[in-house]
Amino acid sequence: MTRTVFREVRIFDGHRVHADDTVVVEDGRIKAIGRGLAVPAGAEVVEGKGCTLLPGLIDAHTHIVGAALRQALAWGVTTELDMANFPDRMAAAKKEQDGPLGSSLADLRSACCAATVPGGHGSARFPEIPTLTEPEEAADFVDARIAEGSDYIKVHYDDGQVSGHMDDSTLPVIRKETMAAVIAAARERGMLTIVHTGTVQAGLDALEAGAHGLAHLLVDRAPGPEFGETLARHGAFAIPTLSMVELFSGSTELGTLADDPAVAGHLAPEDLALLERHRAGNARRLPVDVAAAEAAVRSAHAAGVPLLAGTDAVMWLHGIGLHRELELLVRAGLTPREALTAATANPARIFSLFDRGRIAPGLRADLLLVEGDPTLDIRATRVIRGIWKRGDKIIRES
Repeated sequence: MTRTVFREVRIFDGHRVHADDTVVVEDGRIKAIGRGLAVPAGAEVVEGKGCTLLPGLIDAHTHIVGAALRQALAWGVTTELDMANFPDRMAAAKKEQDGPLGSSLADLRSACCAATVPGGHGSARFPEIPTLTEPEEAADFVDARIAEGSDYIKVHYDDGQVSGHMDDSTLPVIRKETMAAVIAAARERGMLTIVHTGTVQAGLDALEAGAHGLAHLLVDRAPGPEFGETLARHGAFAIPTLSMVELFSGSTELGTLADDPAVAGHLAPEDLALLERHRAGNARRLPVDVAAAEAAVRSAHAAGVPLLAGTDAVMWLHGIGLHRELELLVRAGLTPREALTAATANPARIFSLFDRGRIAPGLRADLLLVEGDPTLDIRATRVIRGIWKRGDKIIRES
């Protein structure tokens, strides 16, 4: 039986800071939380004075490529929610988690193949993925996704103009009636449905069609308060992915991320190269509007819409991108505590991951220990002192 005790530590439980200062972990689960609890015989003691213990972070919008799950875990992101990918790749990644390498990888859930039309978003780049056009095809499409291992259903409803389709034409888009049929079929089967949209109107269409949530707050214009109020009225959530918007804006500020001493020594070579391109002003730029996306976050936040932290990371910035996302959410108007909840308790609740996302007895000991107090300064999440997955400490490569 393995035991770990965190002593004299500040505890953020996913919602609030505890008055308690001790957490006892036993066989991969949180055994007890209290003040000055006794240390069980044989337990490893982690002294946490001046540090904060957080639930392992959850990135609510990624796309798993290469070493993504290993890179994510090295930054305390213990779960990644993939939002469209190849089923065989996802099945292999999930199988790997059950093997000897599983303790070095972030946990994974995936939508597998997203719903789109031939030549539409996703299909334009990967024409071999399954598509549909008519509402009558929706039930079979959803059943096929469930059979291939999808944990939730994703729909692409975007003509590409805002999200990076660069020529003068627009991409074909799934009809609203077909999108509604996919969402209805998913709901009938108890599946959560998330819709990728690229404009304010597309987001409103997705809500009217019954979507549980929006995969981005990627918008063509700054929305007013009615946008967030509509999200709230439909009981929907949103994953802003501000870090993706910043990335594709070509932001030179993003390049300064590598200047942080807590960051630079733990970046993958491809991440360092990407940040250097941004610093030099040589990064690829797409027609995204950072200010409009921030306005969409403020509209949703003011209306009380549940916000989930997600990065849309594909080839770069798995793990560290979520720490940047937290900073951008605070810049857009969330408090540091609200941003931390967006990366822990909120995605766990909405995606029915009831064994994680909080620090509470009986839950998985997916934990992140950082120096300082990120509930006051969100950048403190980057100063990592330890990461545990199911109670096993992760060795960070430097």
